[in-house]
Amino acid sequence: MRPGGHLATTVALGAAGYAVTGSAELAAGCFAGGFLIDLDHYLDYLTVEGQWRRPSPSEFLRYYFGHRYRRLVLPLHSMELMSALAALAVAWPRAALIGYLLGGLLHLALDVLVNGQELLRQPLLFYSLAYRARLGFARDRLIAPVDVPFRPGDDLAREFLTWRPTERRLDARAATGHLQRKSA
Repeated sequence: MRPGGHLATTVALGAAGYAVTGSAELAAGCFAGGFLIDLDHYLDYLTVEGQWRRPSPSEFLRYYFGHRYRRLVLPLHSMELMSALAALAVAWPRAALIGYLLGGLLHLALDVLVNGQELLRQPLLFYSLAYRARLGFARDRLIAPVDVPFRPGDDLAREFLTWRPTERRLDARAATGHLQRKSA
C-alpha cells in the first residue's frame, strides 16, 4: 500500500482508538505503528542502499517509487518484531505499545492484501525478517518484476497520497495476455 493509504487508515484507527478509550497514548501508538513504521524504508535507503549523500525525501520517494532499490531489510516490517512486541505487551501492557501493535498489524495486513497482489512473490513470507534474510534481502528474489507506468517523481504528492501501487506485475500481465490470446 502506498503511504497515503496507510496515513488515512492510521488516522481512522487512531481516532477510533481515542474515541473508544480516551487515550492519547493509544492513538499515538496507533499512528507510530500504522504510519511511522514505514521509516524503515527510509533507513534502508540511507544505510543499506548507501544513499546517505542524497537524503532528501523527494530523492528517496523517486528511488523507491521507481523500484531502484536492490535490497529490502525493513526491520520494522517483520512478524518477528510484532511477536516480540506482543509478548512484551502481555508482560508490560502500556497503551502506546498496544496502539503500536494495533497500528503495525493494520499496516502489515494492508500491505499483504494490497502489495501482495501486485508486487510480492510470497506475500505472507515477505513479512518475516528471517525469510528475507534467507533470500539475502534481494529485491529480485522478493519482489516480482514490475512495470512502472510513469516516471517516478513526475508528481510525488500524487504518488505519495495514492492508496494502491500503480505499478503492475509483469508476470501477471503476461499470464493474463496469454489467457486472452488462447481464448480468442
